[in-house]
Amino acid sequence: MRIRALLLSCLLLSCVPPSSAHAGVTNPDLSVIGQPSLRWTDAAGDPTRRRPVFDVGETEVVLDAALNPYARGNVNLSFANGGVSVEEATFSLLRGLPGDLQLKGGRYRVGFGKLNAAHPHTLPFADRFGVLAAYLPEPDGYVDTGLDLSWRIPVPGSWAFTANGDVLQGDAFRILRFDTDFVNDPVHADSVNGDRELEPRPAWLGRLTAFAPIGDRSGLELGVSALQGTNNVAAAARTRLAGVDAKLKWWTSENAYLLAQGEWLQLDRDDASWDPVAADYRVARHRDSGGYLFADYNWAQRYDIGASYESYGDPLVGGARASSVGAFAGLALMEETTVFRLDWRRTQPAREPLSSVSPDPVQQLTLRVVFSMGPHKAHQF
Repeated sequence: MRIRALLLSCLLLSCVPPSSAHAGVTNPDLSVIGQPSLRWTDAAGDPTRRRPVFDVGETEVVLDAALNPYARGNVNLSFANGGVSVEEATFSLLRGLPGDLQLKGGRYRVGFGKLNAAHPHTLPFADRFGVLAAYLPEPDGYVDTGLDLSWRIPVPGSWAFTANGDVLQGDAFRILRFDTDFVNDPVHADSVNGDRELEPRPAWLGRLTAFAPIGDRSGLELGVSALQGTNNVAAAARTRLAGVDAKLKWWTSENAYLLAQGEWLQLDRDDASWDPVAADYRVARHRDSGGYLFADYNWAQRYDIGASYESYGDPLVGGARASSVGAFAGLALMEETTVFRLDWRRTQPAREPLSSVSPDPVQQLTLRVVFSMGPHKAHQF
C-alpha cells in the first residue's frame, strides 16, 4: 500500500496543471542562418585593398509559428557588426477577412519590386545591386513598420493577379538639410527640429503582380510598383519611385531550370534648399532611372552559375551613370542546408560632375558559406 501511494503521489506531482497543458504547442519553429564570408577588393582608399578579409557576416535567427487557424507570427533577428536588430517582426492574417483579403502588420522588408523583399542569404550573389541602394530610402534594404493589405483579384483564365497596398511609417525617407548659417534659416534656429524632421509623415506603397504558368512547372511573373514618401516635411518635398519587374523560371529538364529576373526603376525626388533672400524653401526636382538584370542556371539540384548587369543614373553625382557586371556560382553539399557561393563583380562608379576623367573600376571577389539550422532553409533550388 505504501508503495502504491508513493507512486500515485509522484504521478500527481509530475502532472502539468490544466492551465498550462498546451503551452508547448505554441512554441515557434526556430532557425539559425549564417553566412560567413571571405572578401577581396581592389578599391582605391580601402585599407584592406588587395588583402583577403574574413567576416562572420550576418547571422539570422528566425522564429515562425501559427498563432491560430487564422494568423501566423514571424520574427527575424539580425546579428551583424557586433550588434543585434529586429529585421522583421510581423503578424499575418491569412484568412477570415472579407473578400479573401490578407493583412500583414509590423516591421518587414517592404515589397517594392522583387529583390528588396528577399533576404540576403536567398540571393545567388553576395551584394544587392547599386541601383536599389541608390534609389530606395535605405542603402542596405528598405525595412519599415506599417500595414500591408493584399488581395487576390478573381479573374478568369490561368493568370493570377494580386494587388498590395501598404501604409508605412516613412521615417527612412527623411533627408537632413545642412545649416546654411543664415539667421532666417529654420535649421540654424533649431538644429534638432528646424525642418520639422521629428514630425511623422507616412509613406505608401502600391504594387500589382501577375503570374502566368508555363507548362506544368515553369512560370512568368510581372510586377508594377509605386512608392512615395516625404523627405522634408517643412518644404513638402517628396520622393517618388516607380518600377517594373519580371521574373521567369523555366524548367529545362526534370532537375534543371533557368531563372531570369530584372527590374527597371524611375526615381523622381524633390531636393529642398533654403533661399535666404525670399526667406522660404526652394524645391528642385531631380529624376534618374536605371535597372538590373541577372540570369541563374541551376542543375542537378546542387549546382548553379549565373551572370548579372546593371546601369543607373547616380543621384549623388548629378545623374551620371554607374554600372556593374558580375558572375557567380554555387555548390550545395547534398542539399540546401550548406551552400558555397563564389561571386565576382566589377563596378564602374559614376563620373564626378565637371570631371573629364572616369574613376577607376572596382573589382570585388566574395566567397560565402550559407548554412542553416532548422526548418527555414538557406536557399531553395
